Amino acid sequence: MSEVPPPTLAIICIVTILSAVLVAVLIKNRSSDVAIVIDERSSVPVTLQQNEVTASMSTTSADQAEVGPYEPGQHSIAYVTTPDENSAKALARKLVERKLAACVNIIPGLTSVYEWEGKLNEDHETLLMIKTRTSRVDELAKFVRENHPYSVAEVISVPIENGNPPYLEWLSRSVPERKKT
Repeated sequence: MSEVPPPTLAIICIVTILSAVLVAVLIKNRSSDVAIVIDERSSVPVTLQQNEVTASMSTTSADQAEVGPYEPGQHSIAYVTTPDENSAKALARKLVERKLAACVNIIPGLTSVYEWEGKLNEDHETLLMIKTRTSRVDELAKFVRENHPYSVAEVISVPIENGNPPYLEWLSRSVPERKKT
């Protein structure tokens, strides 16, 4: 079986830059009357006026209870690249089934340019954007390493500083805290 090269430095740089921009926007807007919320269906930041956020939080259901202030960094987004959509879907399903992730977005059509073993490579890859608890990232990374087709799997994570409270509550319910042994 041939060895598939690891993820690229380029994608790591892009993800890091995009994450830094999002964190900067969140920090900037923390002191104003605007909140930034990520729409789960599209993963596109949506800006809402504070009164809209308060109104949406006040309408609760059994599934979306009103929650207190979010503790920054309690959850994380982990990024993993795979060689194709089939391996991405298989890995995503296993992560959700094992309660290591609440949700995994599969983003196909990525082109990665990187150097590996002294050779410049350009490959098509698929990106996984994995939402989980920060306390479970190490366990998630270990699982990915053991179940990934690359010999060196990309697993990087960034903390979630803020977001839609009902979504973050659902994330907490979906990924339980790690059991103490």
